[in-house]
Amino acid sequence: MTLIEKIYQRGHSELTSVDQIEQFQTADGYIIPNRVLAREIGADSENCFYKNSEGKRKKIVATQDEQGNWHLKTIGNADPAADGLLKLPYMQNNWG
Repeated sequence: MTLIEKIYQRGHSELTSVDQIEQFQTADGYIIPNRVLAREIGADSENCFYKNSEGKRKKIVATQDEQGNWHLKTIGNADPAADGLLKLPYMQNNWG
């Protein structure tokens, strides 16, 4: 199980989709790319969780489209504006 602590994003625009997330920092300190996380979830059926503002664990799933691109989403929520994953703290200044 991977517990997501922080998300990283390029640039300074506000995240509106989980597909814009470039990297995740896991609870054990590892920083992994979006596509690696997606591949782990999609191909190996590993569960990936993040803690929402209430401290509850929410599961992240990945789907692969016809072009082979991975798309992440949280279970039971397809609305980008209400997706708890986007409300996690993220560090934009890594890319300037």
